[in-house]
Formats: sequence, C-alpha cells, structure tokens
Amino acid sequence: MKNDLKEKIKCIILIFFIIIFIIAMVPKEFQNDTFFAIATGKNILKNGVQTEEKLVWHENLKFTNSRWLFDFLINIIYSKFYFVGIYVFVVIIAILQELIYFRIVYSITKNKSLSFIFTIINIYLLKDEFTGRAQIISFLLFLIEYYSINKLLETNKKIYLIVLPIISILLANFHASVFPMYFIIYLPYIAEAILSKIIKIKDDKVIIEKRNIRNLLIALILGFLFSFCVPNGVKVYSDMVNVTKGISSSIISELNPVNIKNCVELIICFIVVIFILTFTKTKVKITDLLFILGFGILSLNTIRCVFFFYLISSIGIIRIINDFIKEYNISLDFMNSNLKKIVSFFLIFLLVTISIRRITEILHVDYIYTQDYPVDAINYIVENIDISNMKIYNHFNFGSYLEFRGIKAFIDSRSGVFTEEFNPGTTILEDWHNIVSGSVSYKDIFDKYGITHVLLYNDEIINTYIKYDKDYNLLYQDDSFSLYEKVSNDK
Repeated sequence: MKNDLKEKIKCIILIFFIIIFIIAMVPKEFQNDTFFAIATGKNILKNGVQTEEKLVWHENLKFTNSRWLFDFLINIIYSKFYFVGIYVFVVIIAILQELIYFRIVYSITKNKSLSFIFTIINIYLLKDEFTGRAQIISFLLFLIEYYSINKLLETNKKIYLIVLPIISILLANFHASVFPMYFIIYLPYIAEAILSKIIKIKDDKVIIEKRNIRNLLIALILGFLFSFCVPNGVKVYSDMVNVTKGISSSIISELNPVNIKNCVELIICFIVVIFILTFTKTKVKITDLLFILGFGILSLNTIRCVFFFYLISSIGIIRIINDFIKEYNISLDFMNSNLKKIVSFFLIFLLVTISIRRITEILHVDYIYTQDYPVDAINYIVENIDISNMKIYNHFNFGSYLEFRGIKAFIDSRSGVFTEEFNPGTTILEDWHNIVSGSVSYKDIFDKYGITHVLLYNDEIINTYIKYDKDYNLLYQDDSFSLYEKVSNDK
C-alpha cells in the first residue's frame, strides 16, 4: 500500500516537471498562421465558410478553408482573451499531447523515470510545433489515433470504433491539408496482418504478430466515410497533393527536403536504431520498423514530416531501446541508493533551472516579434492611408499580419491559394518568388498587378533598387521595414 502511494506521488511529481518544461518550451511569439487564423475566423463568423477569397485584394480567387474549425476556434479565443488566451490554449494542448505521449511510453517501458526522460526529449524535439497553428490540434489527434489503434488491436473494445471515426471528423475539419496522414497511421498494422499470412520469417529478429484486424478495417472504413462530414467535400484528399506537386514545394521551407543542419536529431535516431538492430540481439516489431522507415523516408523528402517522425516513429524507437535495455539487463545497480538520489536531484535541478530561465525570458517577450512583422509600419498605414483603395505588395511572411490588421494583402502564407493548382491561371506565388529572388524586374510585376504601395523588409533585394527609384516615394521606414508609395502619373 505504501509502495503504491509512493509510486503515485512519484508520477505526480514527474508530471509536474513535464508541465513546467512544456511551459518553458512553448514559444510566446506567434507565427504568421496565427494571424491568418484570427483574420479568417472573423470572416467565417461574418460570411460562413467562404469559397471566394476575401482577405487579399486580388479578385476571383477561390479558397476552400481546409482548417476552418481551427480558425473559427482561434478567433473566438482571441475575441474573448486576446493573444494571452491563444497562448494559454497552445500550452494546454501541448500539455495534453505530451501527457498522452508519457502514458504511451510508460505502457512500453513500465519505468516512470525512463518514460519521463523520453518525454522530455520529445518535448524538446517538437517545441517548434507548439504554436498557434492547426498542427497543434492535428498532432494531438494523430497521437490519440495511434494510441486508439493499438488499444483496439490489444483489447477489441468497441469504444475505439467510435473514437477513431470521431478523430477522422475532427481532423478533416481542423486540419484537412494533412488529413491523408490519418490513413497512413493505419498502414503498418494492415501490412503486418498481410505479411503474417504470406510470409514466414525464420529470423526471430523481426516480430510479426498475427492479428485480427476486422475491427480495425471497420474503423478505417468508418473514418473514410465520416471524413466527408466537412464543407470541403473531396478537397480533404486533394489539397495535400496539390500543394506538394506545385511550385509551393520548392518555395515553402517546410516542404523542402531536409539537410544536415535541420536533421541532426533525425540522424541520431537512425544511428541508434541501426546500431541496436545490427549489433545486438534485440528484436523489433514489424509495425515499429515500418513506422520508422515510412516516416523516415517522408522526413528526408519533406521537413514537415520530421515532426511526424518525432511524434509517432519515436515511440517505436523507444520500444527498441527499452527491449535492448532488458535484453542486456542494463541497469544502474552500480550506483548505491544515495548516489542515485544525488544524480536524480542534479538532473531535476538542471531541468528546473533551464525551465525557470526560459520562463523568465518568455515573460519579457511580446506576442509579436517586430523584426518579423511590421507592427509600426501598419500603424502608419492605418492612420495615414486610405486602405480601401490600396493595392499593396508585401512579403509572403507577413501577409497574414496585414490581414489580421484589416488590410488586404498581396500574398500570405497560404501558398496554394496563389498557384495554378488551386486557381487556374494564377501565378501570384511564382511572381512574388521571382521578385524576392531578383530574377525579374519588379516594375514589370508591379505594373501587371497595379501595385500602389510596397512594404518591404529592409534587407530584401528589391529594396536596394526601389529606394533609388524615382517612381516610388518613401513614406515610412524603421529598423526592419520600409514603406513606399508609387508616384501618380497625374502629378
């Protein structure tokens, strides 16, 4: 009885430190998607889930919002609690996600301390995804889906036949552009069932379990049918394909292939897995291997998928490491009780110190980073310019902030809207990229769209030319941004 109480207290303490570390890791500064979500959420409240684009000044652009429910929710939170409400919301979702992760890892390791360490590592790896974007919801739902699939296969409880289709509906409405991942998470289990019937593996290094996947297939079919409970219709399946096959994949950083700088942790994961499976007797479940290989290959092709690897595939890596530890009976028995306490205290002290330092820094940070977003420049525009007759050119990165402030933008971070794949004949994204890369004359593009004002980062290539262009007057400038007005031909 005392041991049970002691274990519960230990678990509560570890959860407390997990929460503290999450609060420390969640960035306070918001990204451009947050500003767009507030703006489009306001539009949804006013006009419904619109199909005609209303946040940019271009005419006849069609836009089907693939994350309308998230934008609606974020706007509601902002209208009641401003940015602090969104920040708290993100922290709460991040906590839910990592506590579920902790629960899943503990079910594998049966070791609270080890599960705590792995969860802290996972928080660090996913810290950049803890922000006011639709991913904060979809990642939580994908993790619940992974957990529910495994519980369905282990227990055959019918409750998961309800949970999984509900997840499908939520994903399709909160973040439809990544919805196909819902089915990808099913694939390793279906593949295992097929392999168990057609292949007899003599090498006991790979474990293929014979499973009854009847209920899993029922859940899969229900998930497919329920996914159409959205205003987007079949676009829930086409949006991701259209984004990746168009020019967006070469321009948007998170759609680019990984490089050495942004995949060091990923490489370490592969090295650990390859070493254990090659040089030890440790066994591996075929489903874990498929998740590691599947999301690993996707990660090499697209930076965005690295986070799916950390979220889902990392669980399989933890199982491999845990089985390796058990296979070779690795323990800390060489330490006496007092030494273990000292080491544990030091590690916790280090974690708390880092967390407190980060939280202290966060308290002095604004929600909007003024070197990335033209806060003062927009204040000038709102106070001095008739925005109803303005056709402004802006950078892709801060178009959503203009929309948040009520100014119709030239382009924003919804790259697909401005391409042929979503709006035939539209080359806005391509034209913008040609301008920022300096590969075309900005004057030709500005004349094509009838640009009246230009808002630039000071370090953009175009700014080195336009500041000497007599056809443009400098209206405003600060340390990061410059605002120009085209000289009227009537003058």
